[in-house]
Amino acid sequence: MSIKFGTSGWRDIIADGFTFSKVTAVTRAVARYLKARRLASRGVLIGHDPRFLSEEFSRHAAVILSEEGLTVHLVEGPAPTPALALGIQNLGLAGGINFTASHNPAVYQGFKWSNAFGGPATKEEVQPIEREANRWLAQGGGKPPRGIRQGKIIIFDPKPAYFKRLDKLAAMPILRRAKLKIIADPLYGAGQGYLAEALRRAGCRVEVLHDWRDTLFGGNAPEPNAEHLREAAGLMKKQGSCLVLGTDGDADRFGVIDADGTYITPNEVLALTVYLLVRHRGWRGRVVRSVVTSHLVDAVAGQHNLPVEVTPVGFKYIGESMLRGGFLAGGEESGGLTIANHIPEKDGILACLLMAELVAREKRSLGAILKSIHRRVGTIITDRVNVQLPNSGAGLKLRRRLDKYRPDKLAGRRVVAIDNTDGYKYLLQDGTWLAIRLSGTEPVARLYLEARSRQGLRRLAGEGRRLLANT
Repeated sequence: MSIKFGTSGWRDIIADGFTFSKVTAVTRAVARYLKARRLASRGVLIGHDPRFLSEEFSRHAAVILSEEGLTVHLVEGPAPTPALALGIQNLGLAGGINFTASHNPAVYQGFKWSNAFGGPATKEEVQPIEREANRWLAQGGGKPPRGIRQGKIIIFDPKPAYFKRLDKLAAMPILRRAKLKIIADPLYGAGQGYLAEALRRAGCRVEVLHDWRDTLFGGNAPEPNAEHLREAAGLMKKQGSCLVLGTDGDADRFGVIDADGTYITPNEVLALTVYLLVRHRGWRGRVVRSVVTSHLVDAVAGQHNLPVEVTPVGFKYIGESMLRGGFLAGGEESGGLTIANHIPEKDGILACLLMAELVAREKRSLGAILKSIHRRVGTIITDRVNVQLPNSGAGLKLRRRLDKYRPDKLAGRRVVAIDNTDGYKYLLQDGTWLAIRLSGTEPVARLYLEARSRQGLRRLAGEGRRLLANT
């Protein structure tokens, strides 16, 4: 089985596809890649999340890079992806290796390569590493290191610099005066020791759940959705807190539950972030979102005459846009977000602080703020549905059919445009839309839906399922 990088690195099942021999091969491939581009002298950061064998994999990779003559900055304990990304930037390194499978179930482990900016590596950056790793494996090159160090291994703590950055990005004086009561839930992930501490530094009164290591993540995938934050929501109701704030396995994604128990979707959080930065801070700039992210973001940006850039799915595209300058905020419907003056990488802890700041500034719930936004721009409701396909062949058949599909109408509405930025997005005359994306790793089709009412959403979902059923 070969090593294959996806949008967020190489992920596989521990002790099946993800093994020490493969980690050896891909780590040596990183070293060769950096040497070929004369970047090896800048050194590399290695970090990890709290998954099973994460420390062992990170130390193993550190020894290999040291054998190859590189200086390694090794993070000993679990650390959030955004903290590692900032460390790469501050130290001026060539890049970083992060052993994390993010929000995937506990049986998975991952190898994420970040570039010198601290952002997700582009396809052009990972393809040479992938090719070299697979060539190395084919030649039996996955043998363990000899332990002969030529480079240095330096222990690095990313926490102080990361908290210092958060102090600059969140309105700490306003938060400290508000003394918000909050439930923090890192879901046993790398946010433990970071999420609650960041909120406490902001003067919040914090009750913490799942802030210790459990390599099984309590039996769930560490994804901060409504279901997995249900226990925290119950505690919030008992204690009269105003928010539940959660993060995923590597703390680059966020989950937010409002005071009344309503889950605030990532689409809504991104729109609220734009609203916060413009209305309360007076910031200006370009708003960047993926093609399947809600047009609510566009509506809020439009209210303030801000340009919107649309990218394919994958945070690396948002990071690349950020590096071009003129950037205000960017994000994806899957729970990734960053803002100007920060890293070109998702930061779930920052997103949580921004939502707390908005509540502190307006002294009302996020739901109430959203209602006021909807009164100005109209009701916009989104949903995502995963549909299992019979097999991988069905996905190929569907792709071929959709490549040629040019409908005049969908769900009783005229199709005014088709966007193929990433997948198949059908924009309808009333501003609603339906998008279909196919998974590159499993026989799954994802339906993305946006309508003006729940009834309209159901109608679009039915249309989407009909399209898939004809495959």
